[in-house]
Amino acid sequence: MMSNKNTIRNAAKEKRDLLHASDDGMAARNIAAKIVMLKELDEVKTVAGYYPIKDELDLLVTLKVLHAARFPLALPSVVEKDRPLEFRAWDMRTELVDGPFGTKESIEDNVVPDVILVPLLAFDEKGGRIGYGGGFYDRTLAELRNKTPNTLAIGIAYEGQKLAEVPMEDYDQRLDMVVTEQNIYRFE
Repeated sequence: MMSNKNTIRNAAKEKRDLLHASDDGMAARNIAAKIVMLKELDEVKTVAGYYPIKDELDLLVTLKVLHAARFPLALPSVVEKDRPLEFRAWDMRTELVDGPFGTKESIEDNVVPDVILVPLLAFDEKGGRIGYGGGFYDRTLAELRNKTPNTLAIGIAYEGQKLAEVPMEDYDQRLDMVVTEQNIYRFE
């Protein structure tokens, strides 16, 4: 199954490259407008996003909108390989430091988010997700959901990243939702 996932991952990277290259920034604005209006965020205390790298959708637009709406924010921090991510508070004014893989990380205190906005390469209509293959978000979601079952994982994607089916293994964590520039997908 791993070779199949790697084949899908490589094709999904190429597809996202094309989608990103043709995006004029409207996708990020449409996603931000959808996320800030989600009823699932009504009782949320902290939203964790990510600092976009490579050809990921520009989540900074969404984070700015959430910050303006007074949501406390956090960014992921890679502690070490094969460990869950930690999330550190970020008020959009605090300087960020370079993290691994081209990421940017906050130096503020650790927090436990209620909602995690998750980058991805591909998703399906059952909440399956293909990421970069490091397993960081799968380990993190498994740990958080074990401690706090109501933790909400929302994938952020271009509509064109949707596949008919994503192969899933026992350790893979499904998303609760995916928000694209065109749709909001909610999964059971």
